[in-house]
Amino acid sequence: MPSPVVRLLALADQFTQHNDQLARLRPAYGATWGHASAQVLVSACLDAVQAIVDRPMYAGVTLTEATVRIKQLAVLTGQAVRHLAEAKEQLGAPASPSDPPSRGGEVAHQIQLARELTALAPAMALESASAVASEIHRRRPATATENDALTPAERAALHATARGHVVIGRREGREYVHSRDSSVHIDTLRALEHAGLVAVDPGSAPPAFDGGPPHDRVRLTLSGAMAVTAFLGRGPRTPPLSAPRALGAHTTAAPARAR
Repeated sequence: MPSPVVRLLALADQFTQHNDQLARLRPAYGATWGHASAQVLVSACLDAVQAIVDRPMYAGVTLTEATVRIKQLAVLTGQAVRHLAEAKEQLGAPASPSDPPSRGGEVAHQIQLARELTALAPAMALESASAVASEIHRRRPATATENDALTPAERAALHATARGHVVIGRREGREYVHSRDSSVHIDTLRALEHAGLVAVDPGSAPPAFDGGPPHDRVRLTLSGAMAVTAFLGRGPRTPPLSAPRALGAHTTAAPARAR
């Protein structure tokens, strides 16, 4: 049985894959696929909450906030399910001369709203994982592990990967890394890949611009998740995220996307 920290890291990865696919698929496919995927993610959130509750730990403020954050994520994802269901229903309805010209735009709008609701999900899951890991480490004496051999750059790269912030692109025959804070380098990623801590999923992430080539998503392997678990929650904590509000149907802000 995976630890609650590994389960939360897996949840972050599931949301990253979901967000990538929803951004890449055309509306006709994205609504149907995304609807089923979001339903699975709601269940995954609730399973992650149960994994935290089942862990024999003191239910202090830290763990309470971790579970509440994932419960909030389940609610937001449930709202995404409803938006995608609406888009799916509109796509499945037979066309008629009375259909407004904006029908296709409304489908895209519903999918956009669904994307916004899960855009911050990987970071939220990682913040909860960090809180749970901190609580676990607090009750155990620090011991030397093989992960102590990781350099600060490698730890930063693993952490950014867990947040869904790292992709690899190509320009003029050369590889380059897109990451939120621009601190991850291709040589570091290749070293982690050689060590079996990350895997590169070719062509699975959205392009940098419309019509451009898709990026390669960098993801944690199980070994990588275990490595992150060993150092997550030790030392400076990841800055906590403010809980996002549920977005209404009038919201049109662009979703966050990994760079």
